[in-house]
Amino acid sequence: MAQAISEEYERRRAASAGEYARETEKGARFTLFAFVALVFCAYFLWSAIRTSGSLWLVAAAAVVCAVATVLSLRTRRSSEHASRLSALYEEGMGRVNGEAPQSGFTGESFAEAGHLYERDLNVLGKDSLFGMLATTRTMVGQRALARMLLRSVEARTVRQRQAAVQELAPQLDLREQVALLGRWAFEELPAESFEVWLDAERSNFPRWVRSVLLLLTVAWVTAIAAGLIAHVEISFLVRNVIALLGLQNALCLWLRPKVHLELEATKKLGSQIAVLREGLQLLRGSNFAAERLVALQSGVEDEDRALAQLQRHLVLVEQRATDWFYVPSLLIGAGTHAALSLDRWKQRFAEPMRNWLDAWAEFEALLALATYAAEHAENVYPEVVDQGQRKTALFEAEAMTHPLLLRSEAVANDVSLGNRVQFLLISGSNMAGKSTLLRTIGANVVLALAGAPVPVKRMKLSVVHLGASLALTDSLAKGKSKFLAEVERLRDVLALARANPASSLFLIDEIFSGTNSLDRRAAAEAVLRGLVATGAVGALSTHDLALAELAEKPELHGSNVHMASPDEADPLGFDYLLKPGINRTTNALAIVRLLGLDS
Repeated sequence: MAQAISEEYERRRAASAGEYARETEKGARFTLFAFVALVFCAYFLWSAIRTSGSLWLVAAAAVVCAVATVLSLRTRRSSEHASRLSALYEEGMGRVNGEAPQSGFTGESFAEAGHLYERDLNVLGKDSLFGMLATTRTMVGQRALARMLLRSVEARTVRQRQAAVQELAPQLDLREQVALLGRWAFEELPAESFEVWLDAERSNFPRWVRSVLLLLTVAWVTAIAAGLIAHVEISFLVRNVIALLGLQNALCLWLRPKVHLELEATKKLGSQIAVLREGLQLLRGSNFAAERLVALQSGVEDEDRALAQLQRHLVLVEQRATDWFYVPSLLIGAGTHAALSLDRWKQRFAEPMRNWLDAWAEFEALLALATYAAEHAENVYPEVVDQGQRKTALFEAEAMTHPLLLRSEAVANDVSLGNRVQFLLISGSNMAGKSTLLRTIGANVVLALAGAPVPVKRMKLSVVHLGASLALTDSLAKGKSKFLAEVERLRDVLALARANPASSLFLIDEIFSGTNSLDRRAAAEAVLRGLVATGAVGALSTHDLALAELAEKPELHGSNVHMASPDEADPLGFDYLLKPGINRTTNALAIVRLLGLDS
């Protein structure tokens, strides 16, 4: 199945590369024609001036030059599109064959302070779930994707996302169109850039300013026209025009502090507005059946005219950086007019604009999940069930592997929580795979609740709130030991479970490893009793076999499982398979030999 999408990517990449070569060659020819025509135009003009001859040849050469220039620019745009598509499919092939599974985006700017599983499960950061999924066109799309991975939603919402992703997954042409939106290279902005402008206090320019500016502009233009027609004395005309221009520029200078703030706040938005406007046109014009996609379409029915206005204003703002903009600024107060227009636009469309941004961001995030689904056609959409009258959360998975590992190389395991067993107590030595199994459970839950298919044979789960204690560290700056960090995290996980009865899932690695066995057992039992009482389910790992008896207590509804080498002669030859019961093997001597200390 992966081969099919890889072959399609290669076919499209080759076609795009071929088109790029052809368009580049055509563009070079048109550029040459334009240059030759320009030379002939100059020659014919020189000849006409020297001999007082006809200008028809000059005009003909000028027309040829203009046409060739237009065709050259058109082929340049075509070659840029072809180059973008070629890069798009090359990146896709890298993801499918495992050579470059990460997009290069980390999403670390979207991290939420105090989050209970983001760092533990590698949701954001280098080599993360986000990096695997982040094929969005804009940062607002990336933010929406991160939120899907970091926040729990209702079962109905998850099912709606699944339906949307399933409908979008085969639509490669649509994803291609999204990749071509906007400019080839533009400055990527923080996701909140538009919101910062929309949330900023309005400039509240006086209502009469626009009318007075227009009146002064009309006055000096009319004065020049009337003076030329009536043959008014030049000095008198110049004095009056200068006076009118002086009044106009004095008014602009008075407004300059407010104008500057407005224009500075919007000067980088122009590169994004084209993507947003074209993208919403694409969303609105598509034919969808999935409930969530139809809802997104219904929220952007009347946006185009308003966004077209905003785009014109922002294009004008962008031109402030050019040398020629000083002329219209001096003559008609172009910058001031742009600021006035932006302020008035924000007053009218601030709230709808937030909705349009949210709709586009969610659509982009769903497209990113659809790209992942198309490139992992062997994955399965889990069954997401309503909590109903259940007394515990539910998580069942068959042949489950970690989504960041190649399916062909990963070891699959079965896990069932919530029917008879509320927690698994996993014993085993280091390197046996305990931590990876915990992360595998968590990563698949995160993907499943985002609406994506997961690398399993079958999965069934209720919507759960995740809490994990897998990657805690000490902090010298904060004066916090690793043990204290673990205590605080487990306190937060317990609070999460109590706030969400029968709908939490916990993952704990090496529980209370920083204390003695007696204290560890007592503290671990207290934590487990607290979690089980809320109807939470989960798994925890340990080296301490004394904790195994906790899973034997019938009131705790636990189960002992372990991970170990199947070969007693090779205690480090792990198969990473989950096995029933308590680990009874040791590998101390093997570790000593590994350190070269066996002598």
